[in-house]
Amino acid sequence: MGSDNLIRNKVLVLGGLIIDKYLLVGEYPAKGEDVLINESFERVGGSTINVACTLKNLGITAYPVSTVGDDPDGQVIEAYLQAANIPRDCARVQAGQRTGYSLVIVDAASERTFMTFKGCESKFSTALIAAPLMASTAFVYLTGYYLLAENAGEIVDFVREIKARGAAVMFDPGPLVQAINGSILLAVLGLSDILVPNTTEINRLRERLAITGDFIEWATAQGISYVIIKNGSKGVTAYTGRKRYELPAFAVKAVDTTGAGDCFAAGCIYGFLQGLAIEEILKIGSACGALNTTFIGPNGNFGLDDIKKLIKGD
Repeated sequence: MGSDNLIRNKVLVLGGLIIDKYLLVGEYPAKGEDVLINESFERVGGSTINVACTLKNLGITAYPVSTVGDDPDGQVIEAYLQAANIPRDCARVQAGQRTGYSLVIVDAASERTFMTFKGCESKFSTALIAAPLMASTAFVYLTGYYLLAENAGEIVDFVREIKARGAAVMFDPGPLVQAINGSILLAVLGLSDILVPNTTEINRLRERLAITGDFIEWATAQGISYVIIKNGSKGVTAYTGRKRYELPAFAVKAVDTTGAGDCFAAGCIYGFLQGLAIEEILKIGSACGALNTTFIGPNGNFGLDDIKKLIKGD
């Protein structure tokens, strides 16, 4: 990762801004059946805003990169960014376009089920990012959702350019990684410094790219410095080369796991930017993910003091 990261201090978050439309139910209905909705509400969501909000909680300036429609959902996103003091420099309104949304069904056990409508948030253009911001970017977070766009090749070219300028790249494959074009996926992995999948996504990566040997060895051969595997309530497993690290999950009273993986990734980005050891990075990332599950909605309000208390066991 670039040696001039001490000068660079901005984070670009590539992934798209959407609305999460929540339905809280006692249990998910069987096919063809009906259940009562206990509560419903909306939140600005998507990996992009979850990562950006967590980084803001930690004092890091993060720029969501996304287009949004000029429809009511897009207006909600615009108002939210302004109220939350999240930079809007790279979030542009596209006239006549619809904003994407996700139906999030959460049952009594906090299990989530998603149904997503893709809007204009997947449309990427380098015009979204001004040259001065390119020059001061230390880190790029990229979610696999963004690579489902028709112009995914432009995203890869952009990531290649900004990495050449000295930025580090974190790639979160996402649950739809198997739908990403194989050559695009392979190119992004080759540009990634840090890979943050869960175990299911690793299996999908193996299948999509026909990886038959040891996955960690394969990833290391691609130039990936860190593979950090999210295991949910079982904790996290990380690899750097042949070295392996294990960290159990922090015990919290979870009410909604939406966005926990994104918040984990943001916490890790913070740790890398601070130049911390991998063990400390994993603790901060895990604490961010755990704390976020204690809120209803994808991006909770917590800070460094809360993280320190959780890590200490207070």
